[in-house]
Amino acid sequence: VTIPEGLSVKQIGEVLEGAKIFSKEDFIKVAQKEEGYLFPDTYRFYKDAKPENVVGRMKENFNKKITPDVLEEIKKSKRTLREIIIMASMLEEEVRFTEDRKIVAGILWKRLEQGIGLNVDASLTYVLGRTSHELTVDDLKYDSLYNTYRFRGLPPTPISNPGLDTILAALRPAISPYFYYLTDKEGVMHYAKTLEEHALNKRQYLR
Repeated sequence: VTIPEGLSVKQIGEVLEGAKIFSKEDFIKVAQKEEGYLFPDTYRFYKDAKPENVVGRMKENFNKKITPDVLEEIKKSKRTLREIIIMASMLEEEVRFTEDRKIVAGILWKRLEQGIGLNVDASLTYVLGRTSHELTVDDLKYDSLYNTYRFRGLPPTPISNPGLDTILAALRPAISPYFYYLTDKEGVMHYAKTLEEHALNKRQYLR
């Protein structure tokens, strides 16, 4: 079974149910608390595998990939593994390419440090179950700690299960003069230094 990067626990459950191993609901019950730490990869599972076996294998793989060197680098970054994984889980959903992920990581860490709202669509779509393009003005007022338009700081848990490239992008952000970013309908990133520039980008690329 291949589990692609960036799937949530719910989506992994759908893949496993599609492979006729067990039901999505049974998987979610066991795996929900492990969101973010189930490493995306290709696995061989027995047909009679239990959700606990699958979660155990995926977590074991995560622990192998996050080597002592990576853990040491995280320690030096003055951030926790949890913070890095939450950031990576958002980057995995928001940004398509590694270089852009590094730039966006730099923007989001900078916003966090300065107490500015992250305004990440993916965190809100995680709880609402809708795509970024389907979000309404009312959705932006939704009362949830996953709503980073309304609440400052990182969401309370990861929102997907990121791959190693994205975890390293969260750990090694690019320094840039930007504070804002958006993705156009073709998946191309557009950056801005000021809110005015960002508003112009929105008008130009999102209409």
